[in-house]
Amino acid sequence: MKARLGEEWPAFLSALDTPPPTSVRLHPRKGEGLFSSVAGVPWHPLGRVLTNRPHFESDPLWHAGAYYVQEASGMSVRLFLPEGKPLRVIDLSAAPGGKATLVLGEIGWEGGLLVANDPDPLRRVALRENLERWGIPAYIITGRHPRWWAERYPGAFDVVILDAPCSGEGLWRRDPKALCLWSPSHSQRMQRLQRSLLFSALQLVAPGGILIYSTCTYAPQENEENLAYVFSEAAAWEPIEWTSPPPAVQTVAYGEAGGIGYYFYPHRGPGEGFFISAWRRRGKRGHFRSVPLRISRKKSPYVLPHELLAFSRGEGLYGLTATAAEVFLPGLAEEKWEAFPLWRHSRPSHAAALLDRGMQQAFPERVLEEGEFDAYLRGEVFSFRFPFEWVTYQGRGIGWLYRGRPSLPLTWKRFLRNR
Repeated sequence: MKARLGEEWPAFLSALDTPPPTSVRLHPRKGEGLFSSVAGVPWHPLGRVLTNRPHFESDPLWHAGAYYVQEASGMSVRLFLPEGKPLRVIDLSAAPGGKATLVLGEIGWEGGLLVANDPDPLRRVALRENLERWGIPAYIITGRHPRWWAERYPGAFDVVILDAPCSGEGLWRRDPKALCLWSPSHSQRMQRLQRSLLFSALQLVAPGGILIYSTCTYAPQENEENLAYVFSEAAAWEPIEWTSPPPAVQTVAYGEAGGIGYYFYPHRGPGEGFFISAWRRRGKRGHFRSVPLRISRKKSPYVLPHELLAFSRGEGLYGLTATAAEVFLPGLAEEKWEAFPLWRHSRPSHAAALLDRGMQQAFPERVLEEGEFDAYLRGEVFSFRFPFEWVTYQGRGIGWLYRGRPSLPLTWKRFLRNR
């Protein structure tokens, strides 16, 4: 690092001893008007750098999914997403959901399907909660190894995102525990794992599609050396260049195929240590084989936005946008996956209250006034007028009130148990 940074080496070391900044990414609809007086993130129009770190768990707007707390460097994924839609995107290591929610913000209700995949069941818990909070039902959650996807769906995706497991050097300032886990041998093990994941990811990209590779480490062997090895004979691929990288980014060229990668350093900009690089598979984007979702469609017990399709799966009722259902993967309906929950246990799911298009047409609205949210969070009893009331705060849904036996609202049961 000293050789790479030269005169910037002292500033880099000094930055590692300073508290990391807090950045958030606004929801494209629910986040309108928030954090308007703070600095923006240069590479994402909805990114904001906060002057201090609030207590997010007590903020009703965080619970409403109006913003996502995401490290600023990771928001650069947006720059490499294609403009053509509908898109079929897979995030191979999606938990806890930073890049997945970013993609959903770009896809929206009419832009395609996101497969948010993570093989770790514990990490998928956080992924599930964050995607539900984001309120855009254009995704499914899966838990397969990337090799499984490569064997069954070669060339099926317009965008493949591999935010690879790494040695975590870029996280030392934010998480001192990561420093204790580091060793040269650990980085070497990560390199072998990353290469195996990269070869699987390559097979998933459709002609004209894009592979985005990123890590949270400065180690060249886990970044540009990996990519130079994988793309050593890259006649079928072309690197994607960031046309106007800001001063916070250091560009690095690698490999005989002309690869270009980008490093983010804590002394240069608002983000933590991060590396990203992208490649496009040559060829014209075709009409990949799609099979519209053909599982048991159901009529929802309540009014849904017309762009949303309801279907049963197990004992629950779930939803997908009409566009996501149209580009669904062939044969995947019979596999194990999760979608956006709409109805569970004879009542609307907590996630349904967070739909970014609201529930005004389906349920009476209960507006929480200033000071009432803390009481709601604690599960205190409220007066009722209807069997179900959609609870909102500043025009954004945060949960439900149910008539019946007093109990904690489903909104907060899991949250309080985890606390």
